[in-house]
Order: sequence, then structure tokens, then C-alpha cells
Amino acid sequence: MPDLLKLKTADWDLTVWCSDLQQHRKTYLNTLTKRSAASDAALIRFSPPLSAEHCEALSADSLTEVPATDNLDSLQLPEPVFFENMQYQFEWTFSAPAVTSAEIQHRLETVNRSFRFVCAPTADGPGARLTGTINTGNDVGWFRLPLCYLKNTIPVFCSVSFEVLPVKMSLQQDLPVMRAPIEQHYPLWLFSLARKTEQGAGRGRERGNFALLWLEQFSVLRDNFEKGLKVIAAAPHSRLQPVAGRIRADRIKGKISARMAERISADLNNGDYDKRYRTEKKRLSVDTPENRFIKMIVDVSKRRLAELNQKLILINRDPENQRLSEAFLDEIAGWQKPLLVMQKQSFLREVGPFSGLNGESLVLQQKTGYSAVYRIWQDLKYYLELFDGQASVSIKSVAEIYELWCFLTIRNILKDGLGFVETAVGSGKLELQDCEYRLVDGSRGAFQFSRSDGVTARLVHEPVYSRKTKPVRIYPVAQKPDILLDVTFPDGRKYTWLFDAKYRILESTVAGPAFPESIDLVPEDAINQMHRYRDALIHVAQHKSEDGGHKTRPVLGAFALYPGFFDQKKETNPYAEAIAEIGIGAFALLPETGELNGSHWLKEFLTDQIGLPVSPYAAGCTAENLFVRESARIPHYGMQQILYPDLVMTVALGSGSGKKKSYLEAFREGTAKWYHIPVSTFNSRFRHHIVDEIRYLALAESDPEIPGTRIIRRLWPVVSTVRVRRNKLTTEQAGSEKSSEEMYVLFGLGKPLQIRDSVGGVPLRNFRSSMKLTRLNLIEGANDFSELKTVYPEGLSPVM
Repeated sequence: MPDLLKLKTADWDLTVWCSDLQQHRKTYLNTLTKRSAASDAALIRFSPPLSAEHCEALSADSLTEVPATDNLDSLQLPEPVFFENMQYQFEWTFSAPAVTSAEIQHRLETVNRSFRFVCAPTADGPGARLTGTINTGNDVGWFRLPLCYLKNTIPVFCSVSFEVLPVKMSLQQDLPVMRAPIEQHYPLWLFSLARKTEQGAGRGRERGNFALLWLEQFSVLRDNFEKGLKVIAAAPHSRLQPVAGRIRADRIKGKISARMAERISADLNNGDYDKRYRTEKKRLSVDTPENRFIKMIVDVSKRRLAELNQKLILINRDPENQRLSEAFLDEIAGWQKPLLVMQKQSFLREVGPFSGLNGESLVLQQKTGYSAVYRIWQDLKYYLELFDGQASVSIKSVAEIYELWCFLTIRNILKDGLGFVETAVGSGKLELQDCEYRLVDGSRGAFQFSRSDGVTARLVHEPVYSRKTKPVRIYPVAQKPDILLDVTFPDGRKYTWLFDAKYRILESTVAGPAFPESIDLVPEDAINQMHRYRDALIHVAQHKSEDGGHKTRPVLGAFALYPGFFDQKKETNPYAEAIAEIGIGAFALLPETGELNGSHWLKEFLTDQIGLPVSPYAAGCTAENLFVRESARIPHYGMQQILYPDLVMTVALGSGSGKKKSYLEAFREGTAKWYHIPVSTFNSRFRHHIVDEIRYLALAESDPEIPGTRIIRRLWPVVSTVRVRRNKLTTEQAGSEKSSEEMYVLFGLGKPLQIRDSVGGVPLRNFRSSMKLTRLNLIEGANDFSELKTVYPEGLSPVM
């Protein structure tokens, strides 16, 4: 791979190189093509502006000359070359022999340690170079490399900045849409103390004492702040103020009042020559409200910077958090020096404590120095309200942003799509950790929802399960899924779905045997992680006995969320089959931008699983709808997975036309051993899984008292259930032989049980109308078929 960039100046030559750019560039261009988005501008910025002698940049896999100027503050590259999750090598070769040392002074110590300075003789004379490798990771935005080198023992500072672009989404289209709900609900969470890259800060809706943003605003405004303080120190504002005193009569100068003259004359006549009299003079004083205000903001700024500097030093001492560079800590410490100098100004010693302003002050609004400091203080005080993008701050990585956006997207689907109302107050709180705001993990930060039909939900971000958590626990090692959704139905049943946000796409989108064409897929290890999450969580019911509690698996499904691009209203989820069969899979999830339906599949899935308030089964039968899914019916080998251990199916016996007489007599005498029904007939009413759960057949016989109907007098235990073709059924099993290839369900029957109160009124005109699923306790309490309560009601979509 050729060099990406070559830049020559009077002091140094810069070369940027990357080993393999083709795959990332291809993914990036495919992403833009799918979204019909224009390519992002590829810029490199220099501060201060450089005097470039020559410049070459990568274009069509070769270096081409790029026009350079004497005052170069930015350089437009022919095509984007800086992408996420890539390694780039930077090398500064210094042509000036007087350069004796050079280093990168980034805020992150890991970035600084990635560079090595070497000074060794070359064929052309003494040579020096600074070389390092940068891994962009998932940090997108502006990556700034501050370079400092000594030239003739004089430090020279300059910085090179380039924008790191995401390859799985559009930086201009997708990322702002993802940040919008986060800025609305968690405006302080986005910002990070120190990252590789920086981005323009957005406007937040909350105001808070957040040291990080205050620090960033101060770093931008401090130059003007210091200049204003210097002007004030040179010419502090003063005002004529009355000064009261008591002096003797012979020392009084100037005009006095008639009353005081009378008092003095009377005292002198009485021989009182040493008496002192109150006088009032006016003199210039710096103890004004404006100077008190200046003293207050200097003290507050100095104190807050000192507290923050000390806190960062303590954090950086932790071996697990040593990520801040010494240059960054020294920079913060240096910001305190002008404030300390200002505090030692002699005129401030005469200034008292600030007690507020009585009204508008023209001095603070108009006087040189005071007006600048006053305006800056307003920005610092209300930094979130006035934060209009003038500062550049570090934000969380795009992977962290994608994860939280997925969490909020599920929350919005529950509220806007499924009819839930948020009930818990203060859900999703933030807490300050190491000068950064982070979401409260686990149940403390969960969102609580309820719905008009009695269904409740709980949405949790990054719950932690360990050996000590109850009632759900982990036996081998702790697990921390990204998103957990608990739904409790009115009958008390609770179901759990897990989601894990993966800001990754399978690098090779070559079609495989499971997928018909080249499409965006989630990496295989993400699917493996879903299997791990689902199998690791165990619900242990706590009993008073010492049997250890009844163990069940609470997770109904686990799914990865990834930024794959599809027309979700026209295309089929490539993981739809896996989701339906085993409850493991993935959903492509992107913002709803333009015509892009980036969350349609997830909305459909949650609607199908939880239902809507107007659904016919939403108030109490959704649990049954979930339990008849293929994914919920997979037992351990050699076992069965059932919901009702006493499930009864009612069905009317036919007229017996074409059947052997002995076959029909066996049902009347209670000696029948077989009953068969077409698979298509059963599946037209119920899910095919339910046939293996049936424990009794309530076969309705002819009712002699009411012609045209059937009556249920006996229950036939089901001892076996098999599926077999009709031409394989014998005369003993089916009453006749047929050559049909149609599939039938053959029930093996035991000795029938007599019902105490028979159930009449079973219709005969429509065979399917006599089919119901009920339970033993329900059939015992019904006298008429129309009154018989059912389970697994109609309305569930059958699987053919």
C-alpha cells in the first residue's frame, strides 16, 4: 500500500502510511451508496498554519500532488483515508539539525507512548525522526496530534488534526440522529474526559455542575479571560465613597453646617477643647461591587480548577485508569497560574466579599476588561444553555453511542409502538464517576412501564448477574448483557428478552450457504454470545425447604443488534428463521432517516411477542402465544416441554361412513385404542407443537336426546402421539385402508375415564367447530359445550 500523505515544510517532513485501506474504503463507499449520501469531506487541519513546500496525497491508489500554500491551515484530500478501527503510521522526519527532541502531547498517555523519537546520524548529516502508530478504534471525529519539538532549545508547538470517519454508518446522517435522543435524555453522558478524537459539542437541555464541560469551556475562553484580568489589574475600577471619621474642632477644614457650628461654639464656651466631632469625607476606593464580583469569580475559578486538577491526579494514580498524559495534567495546572497572580494583586486586598449586585452595572457591561470578564463568566456559568458548538470536546466512542441509542430505541418502541406508559420516576439516572457521567447500571437505572391491559415491562441497561443475584443468578461467571427487557402479563407470567448492541458488521459479506446473496451480517461471535447469555441466566425459585429451589431458564430469546442496512419493509431479516426456530438471532437497527425503515424488523418482533392493547389475546393469552413458538418448545433430549400437563382436546366422532363396524363399536364400548386426525385439520386451528402436549381426548359421541349434536361422556388418556401417512395406517388403527399420502396424527388411547357431568351441545355440522383445547378442571365445570372455557384460543397464527 503506498503512502497516504506526504507533506514537506521547512522544519520537518510528515509521512502517513496504512497497511490495508481497501476493505474499509469499500465498506465505507457501500454504506454511502446504500444511504444515497455524499462522501464526507476529507480534511487535514494545521494549527498554527504551516508554510508547506510540497504536498502529495493518495488518489486512485497512487500519490498525486496537492496544491499547497504558504499559509496552510487546512488541506483538502482527494478522497477519505482515515477510518475507524484502522492502524496508521505517522513519521515526522526533521530536516533542521537543531531539533534535539520531539514528542506528542496528546491528552491520552497511550497515544503519547505510541511515538518514539530517534536522533541518529544519516548520510546527509545529523537526523531526527518521530515515529508512531495510531489505532483509531471506534472513536470517530477529529483526531488531533499535538507536536512539540525543541529547535535551538526553543520549544515549537504545532498540531495536525484529521477526521476519523465511520464505515458502517453515515457520519453526517446517522450519527446526529443517534445523538439527538441521547442529548435529550442524557445530555451529560455523551462527553468524555479524554478520548482519542473530539467533536463539536451539542446544545444540552440541562444545566449542572459538570466539571468536564466547565473545563472544556474554560480552555476555550481562558485566553480572553486572562487578558481581561490583566486589564483590570492594571487599571482597577474605583469610586468616590464617603469615609466617616471623628476629629477635634481645630482640625476641621472646609465648610461645616450651622448646627455643628453651634455645637462647637457651645463646647468651646464650656471649656471642652478635646471633644471630637463626626465628619464625612469622600475618597477613591476600589472596594466596589464590581471588584467584589471580579474577586469572587477569580476565587471560584481557581478553586474549581484546583479541585479538578487534584481529582484527575488521584484518578490517574490508579493503575487501571492511567490514561491521562502528564502534558494534559500540566496544562490544567498551568491554567491556575494567571488566577493565582490575580489573587495576589494588592488592590484585591481592599476588596470585601461579594454579596450580589443591586442592579445593572454599566462598569461590568461597558468598561474595558470588566465587560470581557463579565461575558466570559456568563458563558462559564450557563455553559450548557449557551453551548453553541464553539468548544471542541471528547465524546464517547461511536460503539458506546450506538449501544445507548439501541436502548433508547427499544424504549421508544414500547412507548410509541406498543402502547406502554412510563411509570417509574427518575428512571435511567446518571452518576458521576471519574469526572464522567455514566448510566446507573442494573435495576437502579431501569425504566418501568405499564399498559391499559395490565401488562407491565421493565427495560434495564447493562444489568449485572452474578452468583449472588436473586432470583436470577449465574453459576460459573458473571454476565452483563447490554439490554434486558422483562415483560409481566396479567396472569403473573414473566418473560425476558436480551439484546446486545454490536457496532460491527461481518467484514466479508460474501454469500454463504445460509444466505442467498451478499448482505450485511452480524459477526459470528456475536451470535455465539447470544447463546451464552440465554443459557447462562438461571431463575431459582426460593422455597422454605432446603431443596435448593426450582430452577428454570427465564430468557425467551437473545438477539444481537447491529448497523446493517436493509429495506426492512420489503426485505426479509436474514436471521428470521433462526429467531423463529431457536430464539437466537440478530436485528439490523439503524435510525429512521428519510425512507430508511431502520427499526421495522425489531418493531414487528416486539409487537408479535408482546402484542398490542387491542389484540384479542393481549389481556391474558399472550403467554400462551409465546409458549407455542418453536423456539420455546425445544426440550432437552429425551424430555418434553409442555405448558399444561392436563391438556384436553375435544373433537366429535364422525358418522363412521366407510369404517369397519368393529372399529366404531370399540368407541361405544370404551375399548378403542386408536384415533386419527389429519395434520392439516389440526394445524388449521392450533400450532403444531400442541399436538404433543395433549394428554386427553374428549371424544363426543352421538346424543340420542338432541339429534344432530354430540355429547362428551368419557375422556380418553393419550398414551402415544405419532405422525404417519394415511396409507401406513392399518384397518385396526383407522377403521379402513386408504392409499392417500396425506399426513395424519395417530393417537394411542388408554382406558377411558367416565365424566361425572357430561358435556352436551357439541356441534356436528362442522367438524372443526367441535375442536377445542381445555383442561380437566375446566371440562368438569361445564354442562354445555358453548360454556366450556378454553386455553390456546383461536387467533394464534398457525404454523403450516
